[in-house]
Amino acid sequence: MNQIAVNMYLPEDVLLEINAMHIEGKTLEDKLKLNLSIGLFVSKDISLGKAAQLAGKSLSEFINILNHLNIPAVEYTEEMYEDDLKFMSNHESERPSV
Repeated sequence: MNQIAVNMYLPEDVLLEINAMHIEGKTLEDKLKLNLSIGLFVSKDISLGKAAQLAGKSLSEFINILNHLNIPAVEYTEEMYEDDLKFMSNHESERPSV
């Protein structure tokens, strides 16, 4: 993945807050990348895999971080639920008897 350096100015109090946060990352850059990747993932601008890559984490590490922050890694929508209900009712006879 090609990388581009980005310089930006942030208020000092914001930087102090970010450094004080209990998020993974040894450096300010690591913490900023993680925060950015979480924000982009939550806003559905990038995929889970891309967010993990941006944060410099494995997929399982990134999912664990999301879980720790109570952010769902997978969205189970009402439409998915309805589809599952339809599927189960259509295949009721195929269920093994106990």
